[in-house]
Amino acid sequence: MSNIDEKDFEQQEQTLPESSENSLGSDLNDASNSEINSVDVGTEAETDFEANEITDISDVKEEMFDDKAEVKPKKAKKNFKKLKHGTMATVLTVVFIVVLVLVNIVATSLFERFPLTIDMTSDDSYTISDETEEYIKGVDKKIKVTVLSEESEFTSTSKYIRQSNEILKNIVKSNKNISLEYIDLLSNPEVKSEYEDSLSEYDIIVESGKNHERTTVVHPQDLVKFSSDFEESFQQNMGGTLDSFIEYYGGMTTIQNYPAGVESNCAEQAFTSAILKVTDANPVTVTFLTGRKELASLSYFQSLLDANGYMVNSINITTQDIPEETNLIVMGAPSVDYTAGEVEKVSSFMENGGKLEKNLLYIESVQQPDTPNIDEFLEEYGIKFRDEFVYDSDGENASNGYVFMERASDNFMDDIKDDSLRLFTNLYTKPITIDYNNKEMLTCEAYIQTSDTGYTMDSENKKLTSGVTVTGAVGSKASYVDNETKYSNLIALGSEFFLDDTVLQMSQYLNRQWILSIVNGVTGKSSGITIEPKTVEGGLFDLTNTQIKVLEWVFIVIIPVIVLAIGIIIWLRRKNR
Repeated sequence: MSNIDEKDFEQQEQTLPESSENSLGSDLNDASNSEINSVDVGTEAETDFEANEITDISDVKEEMFDDKAEVKPKKAKKNFKKLKHGTMATVLTVVFIVVLVLVNIVATSLFERFPLTIDMTSDDSYTISDETEEYIKGVDKKIKVTVLSEESEFTSTSKYIRQSNEILKNIVKSNKNISLEYIDLLSNPEVKSEYEDSLSEYDIIVESGKNHERTTVVHPQDLVKFSSDFEESFQQNMGGTLDSFIEYYGGMTTIQNYPAGVESNCAEQAFTSAILKVTDANPVTVTFLTGRKELASLSYFQSLLDANGYMVNSINITTQDIPEETNLIVMGAPSVDYTAGEVEKVSSFMENGGKLEKNLLYIESVQQPDTPNIDEFLEEYGIKFRDEFVYDSDGENASNGYVFMERASDNFMDDIKDDSLRLFTNLYTKPITIDYNNKEMLTCEAYIQTSDTGYTMDSENKKLTSGVTVTGAVGSKASYVDNETKYSNLIALGSEFFLDDTVLQMSQYLNRQWILSIVNGVTGKSSGITIEPKTVEGGLFDLTNTQIKVLEWVFIVIIPVIVLAIGIIIWLRRKNR
């Protein structure tokens, strides 16, 4: 075997192809082994050269293996984990923010369409009664409610108006046929021209039908009731009535300036009454006759009728005629006798040109002087009051000047919902003698009477008469019209106390249900509903001390502790990964 020339070796080394480290090392290793085994021992220089070459090749191999030793797969894997968890955290954060934004958008849209409110007042001041809600749900006509103000401006005026607005929105939510809109009247003055009524800012229009077919307006003063004491004090101090002040300055100004005079909120009454008026196909009008120093105030009775959809008004009988559309007139214990001409107005109204179908509610009082003209008219319907007063010997029926009465008839009693209640009056109640002398087409029936342990007292003769005594009756005249029997009815009560404002507001007595039921019955009106005014004490949220403590613990202690615990758990889990 011949020796390899040095130049040939260098040539071969230069022509080695560039390749991976493993290929290069393998080729060099094979080449060196082959040369060592095939070369004869030559000169010293050649031997040194070969030794140096072998050493260099070994060095190359050592450098190659050293580079491989420096690669740390575990460290690369650890960096990959960091990248993986970092990316995942970023993605989760982005997803969470996106979901939060979407939930906020959806929730906002839903709450704008279906507002969610929670009544936290102790007496449910912002919640409509079950009776009202039941009636509202049954309304099948399209009704539009328009508040002539921006909602923010409307609710900022008074806590009573804010409460009224919440009640209105609860009514609207109860029936999809009812819509609600707020319009700034100052920016849209053309709205006035669309309606016949004189409109002002903050008025509320309730309407049904096309082109404002049936319309009524709820004014701010209709949403509240001022106390009688405040009205008296106002007149004494201001030299004018509260009504005249409201007429000149407006209801909203009055409510804002005299909030202490407000006794209760009547929003539920006002809105329900307005809906009744625009949906009732045959509205009933009640006219209160004034001008003869009437002793019965009957303010709550008027509110009760108005709340149940009656059209309520009043006239001065001494100067005005009874409106033709009136179905029922009310004479509230006049302390001055009617003149013959005034009695004729009442008589002609009841006769109605022979068609009848008119009604009168007459209220007597022990404080009245003699009223011979009125008495003569009442006797035409079989009604005669005696100058006595009633009481009862049974302690369960009478006490401290007050007397419980019994119902004497079930006629016109369809709207009584709790038959266990009793009628309430005071001992200054006049008894009634029923005497219609068997007149043709005339009947008279007892509707209220004492128990069988009752008695009457003649204060002048000091005479007691025991037994059942009538204190309320209905006299009816009949006539055949178009082969049908028509009636005009006269309801007579022996005391104004039956319809006293305080008594009518007491749910433990039958008086309110009884008078509403009989008025509904004689006028032919559909069943009404009874709504009590609600008093507002405090602001928007009326919380008890217990509720306040619970909320403090929830928001100050419980929620922060839960959030902190979740944060610690997440931190510990990430730390141990």
